[in-house]
Amino acid sequence: MLSFLAKCLLVSTSLSPVLGAVAISQFERCQPWTSWIWWFLAAIVLVALCWALLKYAEKKAQRHLFYIKEFESKDQEILTFLFIYLLPFVRSENSTFASESLTSIYILLIIVVAIAQAGALHFNPVMRLLFGYRFYAAKNRHGVSNLLISKGELRRPDNEVQTVIVAWNIYLHIGDSDA
Repeated sequence: MLSFLAKCLLVSTSLSPVLGAVAISQFERCQPWTSWIWWFLAAIVLVALCWALLKYAEKKAQRHLFYIKEFESKDQEILTFLFIYLLPFVRSENSTFASESLTSIYILLIIVVAIAQAGALHFNPVMRLLFGYRFYAAKNRHGVSNLLISKGELRRPDNEVQTVIVAWNIYLHIGDSDA
């Protein structure tokens, strides 16, 4: 199982589109490159860290056979994320978020910790849009709902798949995609 820090890192990568939007917004307002480049670089670094952490988890995290009794796709929740978190930052004329770095970092940390504590890793558009992962609410043989992250599309219930444990109640499917 990954540490709480690793879980927060995965969640923080979901905010990289917000950082990219801040950079683009500042660029569009003809701000000096030194004011927007850090937001852009932070977004790129977070995406790279997300990819590295997923690859590390696939190879090193504790393996677990996960029996899928039933499942439901959670991919549609990414749209909620994009509308709630991204759009207000892109079009606001006097964005406090873009102009006050300490306030911005504080807000991002609160969002990261809140999402990590809620176990809401399925709000990660980077994992879905850039890396192709899908998010499922999958019930195990005992009827307990878990988050199952998979590169492939789940097609049938009553199936056992190879996973690694990312965090309590969160599994990363590492087997073939014909589940």
